[in-house]
Amino acid sequence: MSMNVQTGLASAGWIDRVLGCWDERSRQLRARVASPSLLCIVVAAVTLVLAAAGADAASMNKCVINGTVTYQQARCPSTQPRKDPTLEELNAAEKARRAAAASAAAASRRETAPVPAATSSRFSCDGRTRCTQMRSCEEAKFFLDHCPGVQMDGDHDGIPCEQQWCH
Repeated sequence: MSMNVQTGLASAGWIDRVLGCWDERSRQLRARVASPSLLCIVVAAVTLVLAAAGADAASMNKCVINGTVTYQQARCPSTQPRKDPTLEELNAAEKARRAAAASAAAASRRETAPVPAATSSRFSCDGRTRCTQMRSCEEAKFFLDHCPGVQMDGDHDGIPCEQQWCH
């Protein structure tokens, strides 16, 4: 008897005890005793069937045959012979999948890319905030006009880095 059948019989034992089919002295079902009740025989049979059904449950396949849904353990029958793809077809499909993924990634990068400043494309906000980090007055003016958090205009007159670059 498999482990699942034994487990099923043990877990179904409470039904037998409630219905009075269990003989505690002999530790067996009363269905095996000389004059069993019909209810005890039914309980024993149902318990065995349920335990055996769960013992080695095979996977089921849902098949549609002529418009009717059926469930079966065997594979679903095919109406057409299976055609395996050729190596060229597999390579073409993989190349198409990679091209689609690359174009989608490029499109998302284009959508999220910041709009460059129209005044000066030579400079970009790269985190520099002080005059000692600048190389020219033009660069300092770009940072003051376009970048947040810069500390280049101490007297707030709109002219950055007056002592170092913009005299």
